[in-house]
Amino acid sequence: MNRSITQVCVITLVLFTGYTAADTLPSSISEGSVSLGIEHAHSNNIKKSSDNKKSGYEQRVDLALAYENQTSTNYSLIDYGIYYSHYSEEDIEDKSDIAGSLSINQHLFSKNLQLDLSHFRHSYLLDQSAVDLPENSGDRDVFTVSPLWRLPYSDRAGFDTRYTFTAVRLSDDEQQDTNRNGLSIAWYHALNSKTTYQLSTQYSEVDFLAYDLTYEQINVDMSLTGRLRDGSYLAQAGYSRLAVLERYEEGGIFQFTYSYHFPKNKLALSAQRELTDSSLGLGQDTPDSGDIDFNGTQLLWIDRASLTHSFFAVKGRFSNTNNIYYQQETPLLTREVEPRAGLSSTVKWKHTATITTALKARYSQTQIEKNIDKQEWGASLSSTYRFRPKLVFSLSAQYTEQLKNELVNGYDETRLIANVRLSH
Repeated sequence: MNRSITQVCVITLVLFTGYTAADTLPSSISEGSVSLGIEHAHSNNIKKSSDNKKSGYEQRVDLALAYENQTSTNYSLIDYGIYYSHYSEEDIEDKSDIAGSLSINQHLFSKNLQLDLSHFRHSYLLDQSAVDLPENSGDRDVFTVSPLWRLPYSDRAGFDTRYTFTAVRLSDDEQQDTNRNGLSIAWYHALNSKTTYQLSTQYSEVDFLAYDLTYEQINVDMSLTGRLRDGSYLAQAGYSRLAVLERYEEGGIFQFTYSYHFPKNKLALSAQRELTDSSLGLGQDTPDSGDIDFNGTQLLWIDRASLTHSFFAVKGRFSNTNNIYYQQETPLLTREVEPRAGLSSTVKWKHTATITTALKARYSQTQIEKNIDKQEWGASLSSTYRFRPKLVFSLSAQYTEQLKNELVNGYDETRLIANVRLSH
């Protein structure tokens, strides 16, 4: 049975610093694109089965929309994709879905009053031990509305007061649906033209809608943000206290991000620790956020670190990007650490102005139960040919293997894919 998308998505990104994106916007920049893709894939194991391999086909049509607009009072970024997949195997349901994100930062009436709206939507596995087929996937939406009122008392310092409402909705697990209301106040001070110090406190109340569970949380933190000649950084540290059912949990929290462009390299490093719940998680629009296990309502600590390095050579025609991440979730109830980690590498070579080849490899490991891990690795080789500036044809071969154990369904699959994309 086909799943249709009827949800219209609007909504925010809460900034860590006292300065907002609109403060440094150019007078006006606007850019948008729309692209249509048609894909045909052949699989030697369309059901992703370990003992009943069967060849099959998947046809996919997708529509991608991207738009960015900057003015002196507004910043808008929209990036959504809608797709429909049809499978030749009747046992696999066809699927339509939407994924992507939106962020709007709009000044209201004056530069000191701002409205932030954001939304992101991604799919996740309902059963972490099973394979990634349409019937085993759900969707998670995170909406945020956040008005900000700035009270400057000098050119370099002032107070920010902010109200934030965040709604989290999971399409296949209503027990995880939450509403959260938060109030915060921050004092910021620009030490110079590139560095800002901030001290802030936030109070939030989180309500699980399916049953009577509400908790309160208070965070206090200080941060230092700065712009480098070819990069930026954020260093933040603080304290978090959570109260639920007359019980308390408290501890230190932190976040650190650093990015820099070297002559032929780009480096991005991030690390953070946060006290949160299984509905929101880290609340970030990250490519691997679908690996998080949203089953079962939990309050938990999340620790995460990631490192990305990119190398460019031959006047930008050759590039290599490597990423590694580690994350562990520690539920307050069990105190059992649940780690997951992954790494990936991509090599691209632009042979001519019209032909590009890419080689990708990845590996991930997720703990399903104590001493039982889900391990998956894959590789792909693809070549694209640009007929015209807006018409691209690509061929790729992909191999994926999920290792089998007493809990995890193992399988291996080879896919051959042809794709045509038209953009405007």
